[in-house]
Amino acid sequence: MILKTKILKPIKLFAPALALFAALLYAGCVISDSDDSYIRYDQHPASAMTQTQYADATSAPITVENTTKTLVLSGVSGKTIYMARTNPLTKTIASNNTRIATVSSGISSSVAESKSAAGGLDDIGGFAEQAFGLPDFETAKDTDPHARIYQLYLDGLKSAKKIGVSKSLAPGVMASPKSYDVGDTDTFCALHIDKNLNYFDKDVEFKLIVSESAYNIWVRTDDQYYKADTSAFVTAAQKLGKKFINGYGLVSHIYGNVSDYIYTVDDYDNTTKYAPMSTYSKTGDKINIMLYDMLTVGNLYGFIFQGDFIKGYSGSNEGRFVYLDSQTLIKQPLEAYSTSLHEFSHAISFTQKTLNNGVQWTYWFGELMAMMCEDMMQAYLDISDSDVNGDLASTPKARLPSANYNDTWGTGLTGQDVGTYSATFMLGSWLVRKFGGVKFIRELTRNNKVDMQSILAAIAAVTQKSYTATSLLQEYENDKFVHISGAGFDHDATTYPGNTLFTHNYTDDLGTTQTYLYPLTAINLWEAFYGWCDISGYSDINGKNYISNTSIPFSDLPKANIYAKADWAKKGRAKPTTAYIGPLLLNDGQLFGNIGPYGSMPFKLGTATSNTVTINFKCYGGLAFSDIVTIYVKD
Repeated sequence: MILKTKILKPIKLFAPALALFAALLYAGCVISDSDDSYIRYDQHPASAMTQTQYADATSAPITVENTTKTLVLSGVSGKTIYMARTNPLTKTIASNNTRIATVSSGISSSVAESKSAAGGLDDIGGFAEQAFGLPDFETAKDTDPHARIYQLYLDGLKSAKKIGVSKSLAPGVMASPKSYDVGDTDTFCALHIDKNLNYFDKDVEFKLIVSESAYNIWVRTDDQYYKADTSAFVTAAQKLGKKFINGYGLVSHIYGNVSDYIYTVDDYDNTTKYAPMSTYSKTGDKINIMLYDMLTVGNLYGFIFQGDFIKGYSGSNEGRFVYLDSQTLIKQPLEAYSTSLHEFSHAISFTQKTLNNGVQWTYWFGELMAMMCEDMMQAYLDISDSDVNGDLASTPKARLPSANYNDTWGTGLTGQDVGTYSATFMLGSWLVRKFGGVKFIRELTRNNKVDMQSILAAIAAVTQKSYTATSLLQEYENDKFVHISGAGFDHDATTYPGNTLFTHNYTDDLGTTQTYLYPLTAINLWEAFYGWCDISGYSDINGKNYISNTSIPFSDLPKANIYAKADWAKKGRAKPTTAYIGPLLLNDGQLFGNIGPYGSMPFKLGTATSNTVTINFKCYGGLAFSDIVTIYVKD
């Protein structure tokens, strides 16, 4: 629910590769029951796959029916055939509950033919476990610290319910507004920053260094960056405050307002307004930006803690707070500005979803909302796609090269590591450009639903079209197969009709009133800007290349690209000579793996050499399957 970790720096964006085929092939939740005669409601028996299904190119995309053993496509001569193996469920589908595909005729597919001659799927699968199980760019698999902070809040609720003690009765300091002047000190709770991130320090001394009508900025009095150059630090904090408070006005215009009440929580997790912050919190209803060094001993750029809105909650400062890393402020100010808005958007979303509507989201959805905030505020913060020094770290688009390569199938949208951010931002960037720009964001962040239900409701509100999780994911994959200018990702969201209703004014750094249009610029995933390298070995399995993407010389990657910037020698690897563009496309439908919630494995099966193509399907595990298999036909 909170963003920005040290592992999100460019080189660290490779972390999802850890979960590639090693995790895909033998990790995750096996859906099939141990009793072979029992088939879950979301499974389909493999024994029923006996039918031949007929379809023509004009009907694409084509959902492969649950009883289909053989699919005969017509009218496809010269066209390219793609396939997606998709999980529309909220739990992982194990590889033995998925279907694999074999092209029997009509497609030029030397990989499939030679693979069959080599002994079939089991040999390839066995090798894949070894090849893709090797350690990759990121060696630590620690749970995302932001997820752990959110979990601190959720665990507190569960603990209170378990022991039958109302959180509203938990002991806490009875606060009331204080009058502070710049230079004053006071004590607050602060997250203990180490690899565990599992408790809050009490009575940590902070000093007030900026005080304005709507916000305070505090710094931990022992902070090394503050002590090293106090004057420069205060100047940087003042700039941060101006960027943040104007940006907060722009964000709240779309997302809604953050709570101005302190709440209590009962044994059933129900929240009740207790008192206005203006009369209860010791900092009143001001927003407090708390600066301290998080990166030196940990890996956080910033966070918010939901418990701050709860009276007497363990670790709560009982007010409006956002916590930011002081090192980032000094060394990467654009990152600090973006982080401050990303993090406080979480506080707004917590207000809108949980406090106002009593719903709690799954972790990925909270990050999706917050990264949409980063996306729509990038222009306000003067962050270009290539950033000021050719460094993509300050824009969420920095995640797209990694997302292009790793896609979403292994952990889907449920992981709590850096991979979640890449997969989630790719989905979010598509949704907002596909379905209405900030109109869509406004509906998403303000409706009374969470997770996929919130997404589907927001789409319906903006477009008056009804989607299911399955149909949405099918359309999502469709837009990732080929580049079409002005469609899918490559759609300038400022052009949507009605978005002018959501423009908003703000005051720039020179004191001039400006009108913000919330621009969301088109994204061409097939540019070298978003290129990637095959660090996990898809291009060499038993001497065969299973990547169908267009390759380019490694030297053609722009210097801002995370793969181009990587210190390959430090990671014990030779610098690649080849890179690839576009979302990864596997070229053999018999490759298999676990598919996480809302994830998809994409394939380019080949180009039709005749007017009719025949594809055979079988359940890899042989018993039952839960995946959705879709065939796409492209010119």
